[in-house]
Amino acid sequence: MHINNDFQRISNISQAFEIIWREKEISRIDIARKLNAYRSTVSNIIDILLENKIICEGQRGEAGEKGGRKPIYLSINKAFGAIAGIELQPEFYNVVVIDFSGETIFSYSEEINFKTPEEYSEQSFITLLDSIVNPLISKVKEKGTNLLGMSLALPGIIDTHKGVIRDSFCFNLKNVDFSSIFLNRYNIPLLIENDAKCCAWLHKGQSEAVKDFICVLAREHKVEGIAVGLSVVMNNKIINGHNYAAGEYISVSWRKDKKGQTGLPEAVIKTLTSVEDSYNEWVKDLFSTLTVMIPLLEPCEIYLHGQKQEKREKILSVISQDVSQFEGAMNNYGARLIITDEDGFEIAEGAALMYLQRLFEMQFLTDDYFYSVLNWDILFNQK
Repeated sequence: MHINNDFQRISNISQAFEIIWREKEISRIDIARKLNAYRSTVSNIIDILLENKIICEGQRGEAGEKGGRKPIYLSINKAFGAIAGIELQPEFYNVVVIDFSGETIFSYSEEINFKTPEEYSEQSFITLLDSIVNPLISKVKEKGTNLLGMSLALPGIIDTHKGVIRDSFCFNLKNVDFSSIFLNRYNIPLLIENDAKCCAWLHKGQSEAVKDFICVLAREHKVEGIAVGLSVVMNNKIINGHNYAAGEYISVSWRKDKKGQTGLPEAVIKTLTSVEDSYNEWVKDLFSTLTVMIPLLEPCEIYLHGQKQEKREKILSVISQDVSQFEGAMNNYGARLIITDEDGFEIAEGAALMYLQRLFEMQFLTDDYFYSVLNWDILFNQK
């Protein structure tokens, strides 16, 4: 019974926190309506969040039609602490630090000395992360706030529930329990996620987000050329797959004798960024592949990340001229293609927002993992 009571308490806190976080300002009575809960139950939850300084009381609203007390609006306490999101690539890293309301406190980007996968080991990867994390901790302290957690986004297959890097080719990492290593090293909780899936966490964290969408991350890398990763969200849940490899991309042109993600000729792959016709062939190949997914997954939106803004018109032109089936499928299923405005920090921001959204999730008694569902009591004590 004690376990069930604790579960219900944590569940109530998570739901109330999400409502306040998404609404920005809201009264107790409106929270009770959204939760379909008794006012006394909601008051107990709010008292816990107020006592632990996660939320704060603000101005009074207007009284109802029948008069009575003016409701007091509740909002997230931005000073409660900070969350850092780090996107780590072989050539650079991006950092976004947000407050508990999700607003950016500061961000920055740094280049790193490029290494081939063969030059990396678990220890050299840790050394690289030390050079990123230690200055970051100092920067957060200089801002006068407390770093409560971090999220790391990187290419590869990531068991996000257990914090294990299953396979990150560019950093030569396989089956590394990195969340435990990080916690022991810095005494800060760390969540790890695939970089393309952090694009999905970014959109999930937006108030106008739809529940079914696909994110496509297509970026140029020294090791792989333009590498593509996908993330699929259905009913507001990110699809991981039983091996956490959902979203690993293979184009429709790929054949078993080809290396990499596509079956395009090697001469085309090597000149994607320098020859217009080669780039056009890559766009055609990508959207021909995405066409197959539209009737299968029925997304409301497909987001394309990673391509420079000057490529937008070229991409749309190639789709119109050479991939009419993509346009047809999108129209038939009422979907939209959104080519995002690149700001360089979206993956790091998505990683940071993932941390906050994990607080919305509820740990079911039958779940066999506990790492990725953050514990409110630990958070209260951490502060």
